Amino acid sequence: MKIILVLSLCSLCSPAPQYGGGSSQPARAPVQASPEVACRTEYAEVWDTEYVETETQECQTVQVKQCNTAYKKQCVPKQRQECQTVYKPVCKTEYQQVCSQKYRDETEYYTETECNTDYKQDCEYQWEGTGNNKVWAPIQGTCKNNAYDKCGDVQKERLKQVPYNDCSDVPKQVCNDVPSQECRTVTEQSCSQVPYQNCQNVPKQECQAVHKKVPKRVSKRVPKKVCDDGVAMAVLYRGRLRQLVAVVLRFALMLQRNKSNLKW
Repeated sequence: MKIILVLSLCSLCSPAPQYGGGSSQPARAPVQASPEVACRTEYAEVWDTEYVETETQECQTVQVKQCNTAYKKQCVPKQRQECQTVYKPVCKTEYQQVCSQKYRDETEYYTETECNTDYKQDCEYQWEGTGNNKVWAPIQGTCKNNAYDKCGDVQKERLKQVPYNDCSDVPKQVCNDVPSQECRTVTEQSCSQVPYQNCQNVPKQECQAVHKKVPKRVSKRVPKKVCDDGVAMAVLYRGRLRQLVAVVLRFALMLQRNKSNLKW
């Protein structure tokens, strides 16, 4: 049934056979009246260019030199005098009087009272004589020996030990600690914090606004009046019919193959 439908469609597409006598002259087409002009409204897609204003941020990574102040230790040799106070003994000879107590003999004079006992006769006396020649004369038989003590100062001397200082100048070393300055040259490192610029490249995004107009293709459907004469319409319909026949043939062949595959 499908094949018959296809064949009938093909017969419509093929030109009709010309029947005539034995002569081989081509038959003339019948004269037909000129067809009227047929117009219709179609929608056609037309394209145009519009410019759209855009503003974008265009960024790029650049290396920016960034510096900051840092400090580092820097040392230089420096000489200085280092002094200290030392004490040294300074000695000198001094003479010192050294005395010792000694004793010597000295003669001491003194007076001492000494008493001696003497004996003498004590008699009774009477005047004898005349005139100026009278004297006291002892009376015989009245005399007695009586002891008499006679005392008197007697100068005497003696030796005695008298102390005295025996002095002499004795040399002596007298030492004193005298301060003095002893200095020496010392080399040492004099250090300080010195500022310097520590720089390094730091990535940075630099952006700028870019304002531009970009062409944009736009389409729109517009009504379009299309007018064809009869010949042109016949040609158009015949072309479309051929396309339809080709589609139907393709579909029929596909069905035929599917049926064969199902039998297997």
